[in-house]
Amino acid sequence: MANEQPDYKVIKKDNEFEIRQYNNFLTATVETEGERDEAISKGFRILFKYISGENKNKESISMTVPVMQKSSGDKKWNISFVVPKKFDSKNVPQPDNQNVKIKNNPDFKVVAITFSGLFSNDNIKENEAKIRNYIKEKNLKIEEPAIYAGYNAPWTLWFLKRNEVLFKLTN
Repeated sequence: MANEQPDYKVIKKDNEFEIRQYNNFLTATVETEGERDEAISKGFRILFKYISGENKNKESISMTVPVMQKSSGDKKWNISFVVPKKFDSKNVPQPDNQNVKIKNNPDFKVVAITFSGLFSNDNIKENEAKIRNYIKEKNLKIEEPAIYAGYNAPWTLWFLKRNEVLFKLTN
């Protein structure tokens, strides 16, 4: 995979499920409204402008993966890009668009399921149900809602795509 992604350590692997501990990382996040597909498209465009130089430094920022989305209410979605590791809270270019927020993600421990195929509502729901069953079975404590993560460009062949459903662990 050519695009940078946040560093993490797999604490436990259990069939298709992983418990991961991520190193501290920054995200550029925007809240959008609409159905999931529409919201991710809107959010992606806003965040792409930010990394293309719509920031105080007029600096291009490398594309990273995954693009993440998380529900923030009725038809409201937080769409996030991971900021490259070369930036920290002191040197990250500040967005020109006041709707783009730079967020710090310390102590980010998750349970994740990875799956291929389309980043469709049906595929996400099926895998979210699997991970929710696993969480219940293992009595894990999580933060709601789920985080949906997509790693590939839209033109990537469906069977080569990497997608994930993650829940932040609270214990």
